[in-house]
Amino acid sequence: MGHVSALGYVGLMARDLDAWQTFGTEVLGLQAMRAADSEGVDTLFLRMDRRHHRIAVREGEDGLGYSGWEVPTEAALDAQIQRLATEGVAYTEDPALAVVRNVRRLVRCTDPAGFPVEIFYGSPSIRAPFTSPTGATFVTSDPSGRDLGLGHLAVLVPDPDKVIDFYSRVLGFRLSDYITFPTVPPMVLTFTHVNGRHHSLAFGPAPEGTSAALDHLLLEVTELDAVGRALDLVRARELSLTATLGRHTNDEMVSFYVKSPSGVGVEYGTNGKLIDDETWTVTNWNAAQFWGHDRNHAH
Repeated sequence: MGHVSALGYVGLMARDLDAWQTFGTEVLGLQAMRAADSEGVDTLFLRMDRRHHRIAVREGEDGLGYSGWEVPTEAALDAQIQRLATEGVAYTEDPALAVVRNVRRLVRCTDPAGFPVEIFYGSPSIRAPFTSPTGATFVTSDPSGRDLGLGHLAVLVPDPDKVIDFYSRVLGFRLSDYITFPTVPPMVLTFTHVNGRHHSLAFGPAPEGTSAALDHLLLEVTELDAVGRALDLVRARELSLTATLGRHTNDEMVSFYVKSPSGVGVEYGTNGKLIDDETWTVTNWNAAQFWGHDRNHAH
């Protein structure tokens, strides 16, 4: 089949790596490593499990640098390459970049919104155990040990239907559900998954006149207390909350949203719903939360 199986890693661009390192370690509870990349550019690598990193933050203009989508085997990667070719999607296999990312093989392409996409196999894992500076434990696998990836991304794009078609038809993403807000005209958010995590990639319409952008990324922890401790740290440091603590309707995540030093939102939550494709029914919610997640009084 060759379909994507997990969100393996994400690359962000930021003008202030020192601020991101402090935020990533002291607030989010990630483990940091700092090094120059192959081009000599200062890069911050953030760990949350056995992988070498799940988030890389590189010096540059604030925004999303790339997303790294994992397939389970080399045969699956070859099948995905064939799928890209069949669909007429321009791609490049990049052995040099595979060395930089510490994966076995990697291909690059661009999605219809202009976001760089990397598809790889052979994860960058290391022997040294992960140790969180705040004692947090992150959810990157299900109770059976199957990979769930780092979390999820939510993007805002000018033409959601075109982008959703690319990820579903070409990369094999599966529909989870929708949230349709009762505005005029209605605003629709679309949620897709590649494994048991309720969604690994969500799509919303970009505001008129704006370009595609990463709205937020999710980090999921195992305990509500870890969410509470992180929220206390956010408030103590007077960081900008973009949504208060709340519980989502569709994935049932209890979380809050905070603005990172590069402006990208980070959702920090726990107890997200898992999907079984054999029994899952797609629904259309009329609200994003059961309670909380107030965006008007979050600061």
